Amino acid sequence: MENSVCAKLEKCPIFQKGILVNDYTGVAYKNMYCLVPGKFKECKRFQAGTATGKPVPENIMPNSKKSLEEIIEIINSK
Repeated sequence: MENSVCAKLEKCPIFQKGILVNDYTGVAYKNMYCLVPGKFKECKRFQAGTATGKPVPENIMPNSKKSLEEIIEIINSK
């Protein structure tokens, strides 16, 4: 059975550091990605963090227009 929520939710910096425009944006992201069984695997932050094992820049959103490869390149260039 798949996890029902993203294991990274509690420590995700976009929810912890006031990165988002407002609370409604955070609620929307959580409802679209973090809290739906298996859906968190579509989150670009989750994918990039899992692929690299490194922190994902705070400005990368779950639905980033950047490709996973572009995000990984950004992460690895730091």
